[in-house]
Amino acid sequence: MLWLGDEVMNENRIASLNNLSKYNVKLITKDNIDEYILKDYPLHPAYNYLSTVHKSDYLRCYLMYHYGGGYSDVKSIEINWDACFDKMDQCKHIMMMGVKTIYGHTYAGIEEWDETMKHNILSNMDRLFYMGYFICRAKTPIVIEWYNELHARLDRYLPILIDNPATFTRECFSPGHGCAFDRPIWENPNVSITTNYPISWNILLAQILYPLQYKYLNSIDNTMG
Repeated sequence: MLWLGDEVMNENRIASLNNLSKYNVKLITKDNIDEYILKDYPLHPAYNYLSTVHKSDYLRCYLMYHYGGGYSDVKSIEINWDACFDKMDQCKHIMMMGVKTIYGHTYAGIEEWDETMKHNILSNMDRLFYMGYFICRAKTPIVIEWYNELHARLDRYLPILIDNPATFTRECFSPGHGCAFDRPIWENPNVSITTNYPISWNILLAQILYPLQYKYLNSIDNTMG
């Protein structure tokens, strides 16, 4: 689990964290992150310029690539993690397992996919999982492609990020104008602030991982939860 900002967890977040205390959970924060970064594989140079949310997007990929294991948002959900890990152990062909995507709720917007990819993903939505809770084997083809594509995107963004680093926790680029939010956009009150930060909400995670799920449909499972 990741909590990378300076914000104090609210009661709901703390309850979600405590709910998983029966498992071998590691909460990674900005204070202990160095314990998990491998000497020969430093964080991408763009990392320090990212918003807290995009840092989380980056780190869940970094950790799954190098270590594998389970990832969970700090949110409330009922999952029998033991049973899911048991299934992964028994079904060696499964590279990743997650919670089924629900269109319109957990599904990320189609920001940059062409019409063919859009059709392929929408047509297979009931077979895909979303990004909040999953188990992943380290260094399988799907996670290798995820890791490499993420780094390629950050390579392209780095020159712009240096001049336009994130200053807000949930900062993101919105086509037509920049925007930054002091809290999730579905909560109130909410503040929208113009920003030159160049990275859109889903570009470092869902926009990479959904096409890869489609590519490896026969090697993923969405029966968690």
